[in-house]
Amino acid sequence: MTLRLLYLFLCFSVCSHAQFWVENASGFPLSNTGLSKIHIVDDNIAWATGYDGINPNVNVQRFTTTSDAGATWTAGTIDVGNANLGISNISGVSATTAYIAVHPRASGQIGGVWQTVDTGITWTRQSGALFNSATSFTNVVHFYNTNDGVVIGDPAGGYWEIYTTTNGGTSYTRVPSSNIPAPLTNEVGYLAQYTHLGNNIWFTTSAGRVYHSANMGNNWSVFNTPLSDFGGTNLSGDITFSTANKGMIQDNSGNLFITQDAGTTWNPVNISGTGFPYGGAIAYIPNSSRVVSTGGDTALAGTAYSTDDGITWTNVSTDQHVDVAFLDEDTGYSGGFSTISTQDGVYVYTDSVLSTYDQLATDGFSIYPNPSSEFINILSTQPIEKVEIYDINSRLLMEYSNISLIDVTDLQSGIYFIKVNANTTSTTQQLIKN
Repeated sequence: MTLRLLYLFLCFSVCSHAQFWVENASGFPLSNTGLSKIHIVDDNIAWATGYDGINPNVNVQRFTTTSDAGATWTAGTIDVGNANLGISNISGVSATTAYIAVHPRASGQIGGVWQTVDTGITWTRQSGALFNSATSFTNVVHFYNTNDGVVIGDPAGGYWEIYTTTNGGTSYTRVPSSNIPAPLTNEVGYLAQYTHLGNNIWFTTSAGRVYHSANMGNNWSVFNTPLSDFGGTNLSGDITFSTANKGMIQDNSGNLFITQDAGTTWNPVNISGTGFPYGGAIAYIPNSSRVVSTGGDTALAGTAYSTDDGITWTNVSTDQHVDVAFLDEDTGYSGGFSTISTQDGVYVYTDSVLSTYDQLATDGFSIYPNPSSEFINILSTQPIEKVEIYDINSRLLMEYSNISLIDVTDLQSGIYFIKVNANTTSTTQQLIKN
């Protein structure tokens, strides 16, 4: 595609989906403050941290939060008693209570976990998560609810320094080395490089590996990926999961890899069409085939979405987006840059193109649920005459007439294609069988 054709395509897409995002004020008082490390609590509450958008090496201890679905954001400073400590990420559990992972930026500093219960006015270190050895480095804190949380750090004492709590951080227990596969030589984690879904949590490493826990961080497994490093100078990546089994990796060149077995195996996604992902952050809409990609690099900035697990993409924006997070098909945010305290800095999803029923409007039919392990329902705007199920090699496996509820239990896990014939027209969509 020529640059002119690409430009025309992007302009058309932006005009067609001008309301995918609405940019609101992040509340940060300084211009060019970036918003990232977004954690969505529910359909009204979300928290995020700030960073220096001009010189990211400048240490910033700021947060912002919303309790009205992103319409307004209240920003504040994070006082942990040492202005030189770094803020790794933030995890909220309510409009008033949140936790931050704090990492050392110089020898002799001690990080850990701090909590606020007054919307960030005061922050208190939770001493149970020690992180006090010479190699301690706190990368991630995540709370699943008001009681259960996990904190993930680099290896210390020969194994990953991971703590769990069941009482809101009043006390923590370090996960024993027998519950965590051993790190490789010089393997470390990265700041806020994790994703979660239900009781599942995954984090990525400098060795291109993904650690996974299905029980809130108490037991772990590890898998290799096609990437050699998730945070290197030349190669980096982001990870997202739609279900406990289906996930996607996006590298900084926009290459995609998908897993259907929680990360045990990864296969490249063969992208087709004129749209493309951006190689920055990526986020699945949970329990769906819909995924959003954003880019914060000035050379490749924008937003794109896919409704078929990354095979085809629609580009909708060429603004810089430094992060992206979605709770469901209605609630999502992306980070931008503030200009003044009352303008810009956070993008709020306001479209309907990620809705379950958007595919119904586009193709005339929609498959639900997708992915599925047992039955699928086919919603159609026209009476269904025939349904055909094909495998990835275009072999016809099943054929039905005048039916909208189909049992797919006997299909092996994988990717299939559903062809629906209705009112002299036929349309095909992808089905993921768990």
